[in-house]
Amino acid sequence: MHLWQMDIVGGVPLADGRSCKLVTGVDDHSRFAMVATVVTTASGRAVCRAFTAAMRRYGVPSEVLTDKGKQLCQTGPQTT
Repeated sequence: MHLWQMDIVGGVPLADGRSCKLVTGVDDHSRFAMVATVVTTASGRAVCRAFTAAMRRYGVPSEVLTDKGKQLCQTGPQTT
């Protein structure tokens, strides 16, 4: 649980024509999935909620690896 890999997987179609995204996070060593959260909009706020819930359950990782997606790299106030 030292290094987590976080990503957003998208384009899961819903019956009503909309699509949703998955916020995912796995432990780099064990490949255990700490985060697998479905979100309707992959906003910075939704990603932070999923990440925070995982940290509450599994503890805080020493490092987090991302692909530098805008939702995973926001540093200022969030508007969504």
